[in-house]
Amino acid sequence: MRLTLIPAFTLTVLLTMLSTPALAASDLTCTITGVSEISPEGALEALEGKKNYYETAAGAEFIVQHNTGLMMGRFVNNSGWKISVLDTGSTQNSYKVLATRNGGRVQSQFFEVRVQDKGSKKPFVLVATEILHGYCTQ
Repeated sequence: MRLTLIPAFTLTVLLTMLSTPALAASDLTCTITGVSEISPEGALEALEGKKNYYETAAGAEFIVQHNTGLMMGRFVNNSGWKISVLDTGSTQNSYKVLATRNGGRVQSQFFEVRVQDKGSKKPFVLVATEILHGYCTQ
């Protein structure tokens, strides 16, 4: 009887694939196309001049678990927050998530994706301290 050894690289790749959760069919992959903030005068302004962490967010991606509203990515993450899926979305309504947390001060995020729009790219907006916008695909 001959034993065939699996090369270490192949074994590592297989174990990584097995331990990485796959995206569910309804999960969203979102791409940030811009970040804005509200000026002292109340105008919406694109972030410029390296004002904060989100300045370089354009082009970054994050995943949204459709059933839980959990968001995971470099610039968008609500792990450990109280997450409520307000609307699961339909042919008439947007998908909506509200996330809040208390940690000395109350923080909140409101996320909306227009899943009812035609085409494969669905526009989104995430409102927190800044306003992130872009598109999601399923």
